[in-house]
Amino acid sequence: MQYPRLLLSNPRSDSGSAVSDFVLLVVPASLLWLPLIELFGIYQGAIVKEQVSYEIARFASLADISLDQALDYKQFEDPLAQLTSNINQTSCSFLVSTELKKSITFWFESIEVPIQGRATCEK
Repeated sequence: MQYPRLLLSNPRSDSGSAVSDFVLLVVPASLLWLPLIELFGIYQGAIVKEQVSYEIARFASLADISLDQALDYKQFEDPLAQLTSNINQTSCSFLVSTELKKSITFWFESIEVPIQGRATCEK
């Protein structure tokens, strides 16, 4: 014997509910994850740029390199970086300073990461 279907038990079918649940969960979650992924990318870029700054300072600190050659190398590697030298009687060092500035999607302001690379001179 088959029972009659009650009108209050399940008035609509479940077809299409998986798609709507997927959209209602994935879209807000992706809006939260995308800025974080971009932020991780910015800090990865900062690590790479820090290594470049260190290489510029290391090249400038070599004993047989003139300051003009060091500035040419800096211009080739990172034109926006600033190369400063600290040469006196007791010590010698070079400092390369630059900044990584990027904006992130759905973020209210741009991210600025200061970057420095330092090397002491050969004797």
